[in-house]
Amino acid sequence: MVTEASRHGHVNANTNVRKLSKTAMFKKYGVPIIATILVAAAIVVIGVLIKVILDNYYFFCTKSFKFIPLNKWCDGKEDCADKQDEMNCVEKIDITTAAAFRISETRSLLQANIQLSGTWGLVCYDTFNQQRARAVCRALGFDSEPTFSGVAVADITVNLPFSTVDVTINGGTQALRTERCQSAVSISCQSCGTGANRARIIGGVSSSINSWPWQASLQYQGGHICGGSIINSEWVLTAAHCFQNGQGQVARWRVQVGKSTLTFMFATPVEKIIVHSGFSTRANDIALLKLKSPLTFSDSVQPICLPGFDGQLSDDARLWVTGWGHTSEGSGVLASTLQEVSLSVIPQNVCSRQYPGEIQDSMICAGRIAGGTDTCQGDSGGPLVYFSSSQKWEQVGIVAFGQGCGRPGKVGVYTSVTYFVNWIFGVMKLYP
Repeated sequence: MVTEASRHGHVNANTNVRKLSKTAMFKKYGVPIIATILVAAAIVVIGVLIKVILDNYYFFCTKSFKFIPLNKWCDGKEDCADKQDEMNCVEKIDITTAAAFRISETRSLLQANIQLSGTWGLVCYDTFNQQRARAVCRALGFDSEPTFSGVAVADITVNLPFSTVDVTINGGTQALRTERCQSAVSISCQSCGTGANRARIIGGVSSSINSWPWQASLQYQGGHICGGSIINSEWVLTAAHCFQNGQGQVARWRVQVGKSTLTFMFATPVEKIIVHSGFSTRANDIALLKLKSPLTFSDSVQPICLPGFDGQLSDDARLWVTGWGHTSEGSGVLASTLQEVSLSVIPQNVCSRQYPGEIQDSMICAGRIAGGTDTCQGDSGGPLVYFSSSQKWEQVGIVAFGQGCGRPGKVGVYTSVTYFVNWIFGVMKLYP
């Protein structure tokens, strides 16, 4: 007969045996597994660190299994056996093909290039429809849903014929009506320029991205380099000089939108970077970035309107420029919050005296002769905009160059968007 005491002793002995068995099992299997996981994790971390270090100094030719110095990546010379180091780099393009369509500044009148002869004509509203509107906008590089209306011929001040032009619809061509009509087509290829109207920034004030929802930050290797502007869901407009100094590798660029505060999280990768083939230190300072994935529009992410081909600024136009650039000359510190400042148009003859031999017809000057308000380093490529007579914000300039920041007698110089609007449409059409 087993006593209560002996029964408890037997239970305790069994418990100790089970504990020893579990400990032994853990030592035999658990410890090696944990050790293996830790070693694997350490190898992964070391591998990532090595890759980060190598990526900062070398480009790896995967097919020829070769490392080349980073400054030879996208330098115009083929160092990898399969030309891999010269692929996915900044491209230089000019548009020589005649544009089939253009849109005027006043009333957004659609004009067609008659038989691509250089003679322009109006398009009849009578038989125009949504299908044809889409075809016209695709020819301009837009893939959004357009809107259009008719403008009575009696209200049109330009004396143009009604043109013959073919548009591609469902793989076939249809001719737009050529007879003289009572109304001409006014068209908008997308909704744009609808920021909250408050009617390199020096003398500016902090702002909200909802006021300027087309503003973008162009970032290279996680650092802000330039500003830019959203012109549709896939394209961002900026300056060509942003991609100098060995920064021609498309894969290293990202675009941040929808944020008032400068941040580098969740930026959108870039698929292509196109600069004007005629870009030099000053001339043709314009570029386009095509994003890898389209943007989703919201209150803080919206496209800016492009001007008509014949847009002109009045001498009293009130312009605005925005960006995260330095807030004082030589500070070396970017603004953490988006800045805005109002500027005035500076006549070309006045600007030419400030920058002898440098000002061209493709440029706009803006600022204040007395100084104090201007763009600065880090604002390059950003938008110069104004509230147009059509009650929408339009981009008329791109931050290009200046001497110092906010100096008296040295206003800012901007690339004219109006001058290059056909180049913009041509590039977007080339890469649909």
